[in-house]
Amino acid sequence: MATVTLTTNGTTFTFAEGEVKKISSKINANTETQEISGTGPATAYTYDYQGAVKTITISGVLFETDTTRISGYTITSILDQKQWLESIVSGTQNAITFTSNYETMSSLSATGAIAPFLSSADYTYVKVQDMSFDEFEGLVEELAFSITFIVGQA
Repeated sequence: MATVTLTTNGTTFTFAEGEVKKISSKINANTETQEISGTGPATAYTYDYQGAVKTITISGVLFETDTTRISGYTITSILDQKQWLESIVSGTQNAITFTSNYETMSSLSATGAIAPFLSSADYTYVKVQDMSFDEFEGLVEELAFSITFIVGQA
């Protein structure tokens, strides 16, 4: 799996090798549909007025390690990692720079432009939409997590 990092306020959190088990991205075009009575599905009108929203969800397990997740700090225990991750959802979130191998900032395309435009960025800006942790009986060496990010501007 790719190395995944989250950078906010100049501090970078690096997930350990093997912690991130899955990265999923979803783009929702927010299209509106107007069906036409008495016709089949191919005759519906669709409208794309609102633009698109992209979310990225990472999931896996946190485990204790001898290597700190953040340079200059001692964040090695599962509890320390969980508390740091929870702290980025403060109610007044700053943009987070998300990096991994295949989740990069998508380019914008203007009306009438030839799409797709490929981005040369190797990062993307996100904010946390939701975060969850699951503790399972008998598994004290790891803590399952899932974090969904909304892609946006810095």
